[in-house]
Amino acid sequence: MSYLYSQKILIMFLELFFFLLLGILLGVIAGLIPGLHPNTIAFLLISLSPFLGIETICLIAILVGSEITNSFVDFIPSILFSAPEEDTALFILPGQRFLLAGRAYEAIYLTVYGGLISVIIIALIFPFFVIFIPVFYSFIKPIIVFLLILTIIHLFWTQKKNKLYAFLVFVFSALFGLIIFRLPLSGSEVMFPAFCGLFGLSTLFFASSKSEIPEQEIDVNLEDCSKKKSSFIGVFSGLIAGILPGVGSSQVTVMSQQLARIKNLKDFMISIGGITTANSLFSIISLFTIGNPRSGTSVAI
Repeated sequence: MSYLYSQKILIMFLELFFFLLLGILLGVIAGLIPGLHPNTIAFLLISLSPFLGIETICLIAILVGSEITNSFVDFIPSILFSAPEEDTALFILPGQRFLLAGRAYEAIYLTVYGGLISVIIIALIFPFFVIFIPVFYSFIKPIIVFLLILTIIHLFWTQKKNKLYAFLVFVFSALFGLIIFRLPLSGSEVMFPAFCGLFGLSTLFFASSKSEIPEQEIDVNLEDCSKKKSSFIGVFSGLIAGILPGVGSSQVTVMSQQLARIKNLKDFMISIGGITTANSLFSIISLFTIGNPRSGTSVAI
């Protein structure tokens, strides 16, 4: 009897592992193709799930695998092809500096390094986060509106150029959200075309580059950067982005860079790699600890 039970557990584990690998593959594809996003994959899977005949837990494995993998891979097009995703849009200028200096591979390595360290830190103290996040969220929940207002004011205040354009983007984004969520459609029917438009058409429209790209060197040097400081900043900032509604990786990257006074480009890339991956992890963790989804993938789950 125990043998049959062990065999059943093994088969279930192998099945989950297979779907996790499938999710990793989809995350790589979504990361490498400009305009394709894990949220798009998530809502496609939801739409097709009645016809796929896959158990819910296996669908969740696909979604988690694609979300986390994409947080590593989507820096590649933002550096090499000048086609950033929403979470890496702020990274395009530093990435282009490395690209034009023939050091694009080093830039990719630094972001992956930051993401990997974030995963290790979160995995090592995961029980702490399970206990800490609900307590922290219950403390800030009454003042979330004020925190978001302060975040908006801070981002506008520190915007050195084009404040009017930034304000217009903010206003039109708000109007866009109000319009689509008032449509007589379900969440998946609204979010799929919205994400395709935001992440697809806009990135493809601005993806062209006329710069002459030099030959790239495969050489990485981590001696002249603060690896530990940048990694911990990535985890902490990713925690904030994963808990607060309406605050993403780009916003916390700007604020953490200013508050921590990160000026070294290598430190910046390590921290944003950590922030993007930590944000993906905490958005899923938040779903199970405080019951609030903080990303398209967690909404799909």
